[in-house]
Amino acid sequence: MSTDIELELWRQQWQEEDSIPADLRRTVECHSRRMKIGLVGDTLVTVVMGGGTTTWAVLSKDSGIAVVAIATWLFLAIAWAYVLTVNRGLWRPMAVDAASFVDLSIGRCRAALKTVWFAGILFVAETAFGLSWAYLHSDVQTGVWRWLLFGSFRVDIVWGTTVAFFGGLLWYRSKKCRELVRLFNLRDQIVLNVDKGV
Repeated sequence: MSTDIELELWRQQWQEEDSIPADLRRTVECHSRRMKIGLVGDTLVTVVMGGGTTTWAVLSKDSGIAVVAIATWLFLAIAWAYVLTVNRGLWRPMAVDAASFVDLSIGRCRAALKTVWFAGILFVAETAFGLSWAYLHSDVQTGVWRWLLFGSFRVDIVWGTTVAFFGGLLWYRSKKCRELVRLFNLRDQIVLNVDKGV
């Protein structure tokens, strides 16, 4: 009798798994791979940036470099805490059915939209620290506003990077908003089909 129950359970799982649209499954699996690659990338950034600034501080005779290393580790710790918190529960679907795959995708999409705000705030904080430190440790004789506005090629690169970064964030946010609407429509369609008994 337990064999019959087990076979019935497997049949139900097979039917549920078979009901997942192929493109939805591929999208979820692709995003799962990207999340894993993102963790590897975050680890590399931590090792290179954290280790690099720490090595620089140890080898340097300038005590101001230690401030850079401490700030780098602080920013890295904040970023890691956020990434681990926002991705909690978003690694795999709760069940192997279409509704769970859609719910997971919606959760990931919402997390991505929150991350846009976090990334913008963190970028501004890091840039403000970096520019402040660079100005205080430069031999520039001009005022801070004059230095910030085309004071050097390096500062110009910071402003160009800032424009590109926030342009990319706006594009990514718009893409994720459209994706979220599509996922809500898909979830509504699945609920409707379940209600009709399809």
